[in-house]
Amino acid sequence: MFVRISAFVLAGLLMLPSIAHAGNVYKVTGHDGERVQTYQVRFGGGKLMDQFTAFDPKTHSFVYLTWERTAKPPTPKMEIWDHQTGETVPLYEFPGVDNPLPVIPSIEAMKVCPITKDKQFKATLEIVVD
Repeated sequence: MFVRISAFVLAGLLMLPSIAHAGNVYKVTGHDGERVQTYQVRFGGGKLMDQFTAFDPKTHSFVYLTWERTAKPPTPKMEIWDHQTGETVPLYEFPGVDNPLPVIPSIEAMKVCPITKDKQFKATLEIVVD
C-alpha cells in the first residue's frame, strides 16, 4: 500500500514541471530617480491565441502582436545584425507602430525596464493565462 501511494505521489511530482501556462501578466515596478513607475506587461498567449511582446520607444509603451494559435505565426518584416552579440535579430510589424520592432521573449529576457531604464526593476507575476 505504501509503495502504491509513494509511486502515485512521485508520478504527480514528475508531472508538475511539464505543466506549462500559455501566458503571463507581470506587474513591473521600476525607479527613475526618486519617481516610482508601475505598469503591467503580458508575455505569451492563451489556448486560442499566441502573442509577441515588444516595446515601442517612440510611444514609450509595450505593444502586442497576436494571432490564432492554429494559424501560421507572423513572419519577420526584416532582420538586423546585432554587433554586440553577433546574432541576427528578427523585427516584426506591430499594430499601430511606425517601425518594426524586436520581440521581447520573456520577462527574464528583459534586463532593463524600458520605461525607467532601471536595471534593478522588480517583476511580480499577477495573472496566469491558460
